[in-house]
Amino acid sequence: MKKLIIALTSTLLMSTSVLANEYQIDHEGAHASINFKIKHLGYSWLTGRFNGFQGKINYDAAQPEKASVSVKIDMKSVDSNHALRDKHLRSDDILDVEKYPQATFESSKVKDLGQGKLEIQGMLTLHGKS
Repeated sequence: MKKLIIALTSTLLMSTSVLANEYQIDHEGAHASINFKIKHLGYSWLTGRFNGFQGKINYDAAQPEKASVSVKIDMKSVDSNHALRDKHLRSDDILDVEKYPQATFESSKVKDLGQGKLEIQGMLTLHGKS
């Protein structure tokens, strides 16, 4: 299996006085994205994104290590900025979106790195494998 790097970026503007709260990831605005980068033909990189996703973040600034993240990704929404390639990515050769229409991420550990940064570990389920 090829190495696949997927990144979820989301911006939460919070002060340290914010109480524990559940936040819906803004999948319609420009505040969150799910991107991927994979080696292409051994000499260049293919980058793309998934346009359809939803999720939530539970966060308490007083106890950041108790934060959690849960995300569901619509695999049919893959977008590499090339329609024929996207059709191939959706096929049973690659993502098989008819059989595996959704990928998920569930956090299992959150580490406070300081200066407003967190390291989040968890389980990614993609193509029926976790």
